[in-house]
Amino acid sequence: MFGVTAPLWVGFLIGAAFGVPAALWGIGNPETVIRTARLVDRLLIGCFASVTAVGAVLLYGLYALGFSMHFNPKPTYIFGVAIGGLVFGIGAAIGGYFPGTEWIALGEGRRDVLYAIPGAFLGAAAWTVLYQTQVGQWLVRTANYGDRVVTGDIRNIQPVPMLAIAVGYAAVALSLLYFLPRYRGGKHSCLRHLGACAVDAHDREFMQDTARYLAEGSVDRTGARRTGWSVRLTSQDVPTANFYARTISVVALIVAVVVVASMFLRQPFGQSTTYSWIVGQLFLPDFAYSAEVFKGIGWEPYSDLGVFFGGLISAVFISRRFNAFRPVVPPSWRNRFGPSPAKRAMGSFAGSFLVLFGARMAGGCTSGHTLSGGVQLSLSAWLFTGTMLIAMFVTARLVYADAGWQTIPGGPTGGATAAKTAR
Repeated sequence: MFGVTAPLWVGFLIGAAFGVPAALWGIGNPETVIRTARLVDRLLIGCFASVTAVGAVLLYGLYALGFSMHFNPKPTYIFGVAIGGLVFGIGAAIGGYFPGTEWIALGEGRRDVLYAIPGAFLGAAAWTVLYQTQVGQWLVRTANYGDRVVTGDIRNIQPVPMLAIAVGYAAVALSLLYFLPRYRGGKHSCLRHLGACAVDAHDREFMQDTARYLAEGSVDRTGARRTGWSVRLTSQDVPTANFYARTISVVALIVAVVVVASMFLRQPFGQSTTYSWIVGQLFLPDFAYSAEVFKGIGWEPYSDLGVFFGGLISAVFISRRFNAFRPVVPPSWRNRFGPSPAKRAMGSFAGSFLVLFGARMAGGCTSGHTLSGGVQLSLSAWLFTGTMLIAMFVTARLVYADAGWQTIPGGPTGGATAAKTAR
């Protein structure tokens, strides 16, 4: 088989190639993750499903053609992965950040990520300490079935059967996405909008509010500021249905290619290991988990730096969503807890603590499990993603209850159509 092993610095290019399109999803904005947890906007669910569907076919198609891949699905230790996924999901619903999206948010100049990142480091440190206790060892050793994909151990996979399964998985995933409406209470999915599907009043109201929260607090290249609830949008600021469908589909394709390219060049794409590596280097060098991280670390620090750079480039030159660290509180959070920056800082810190603690317990995050693991059709990826989503949905319901999600209370989405769907 034809294969290569790229030098570590290539990880920076991989990270940047991921950071630019991922920032266009809006995942550097914590409101995007929170709305996913509240099932108000299913964009991320659709994007992740699209990436894994297309990526799995691309990965195993190339493998069947003779391209060598650096497969490395996360180990399937049932209790640690499941509990880690639950803890991760709770933190994501509260804070609105994943490990990788924190670097995008930093590039976009979001103030609350300055509190999220320290919480993430503390969460990584907490798992490093717990790992060498009896509890930690039980979590990672009990019911550990190793590196397994749908056909068994990754070391014994056959290219053609895996390609056939990947094609079947992609057909099912994309068919479901064709019928899954993007917005709560809507009728049309992004995939349907690729055709001649018209935009109805419901979707247009949701699109307008999506554009508002994404633009909120940003400083574009002309120096004009869009702040707080005073956001005013022109017709050019509110994308059409085809913009969403075509752009998001292209972005998903790019991310799928990046994830597969990372496995061809050196290793699967992942972003939470860097936190444990930094914690181990600076504070806990003699702990057993730090030793394991040091032994297995690859280009993750480079790729995380690249993700930050990609988020910065996107915010300044493409999406124009650079916040310049202005005190912007996500709409769902402020509608539930008020506009206090201090409360939001505590939520960001606590949420990210849980996210990184859960990610390291499970052995990976949304990048290493959901994307890279999903593309490999890994059993641990499906277990992690399933428990994460359950925890996100339940936590969001408990935390945000019936609080509104509208960027401007009483604005366009506060009308009759949105009022029915916001509950």
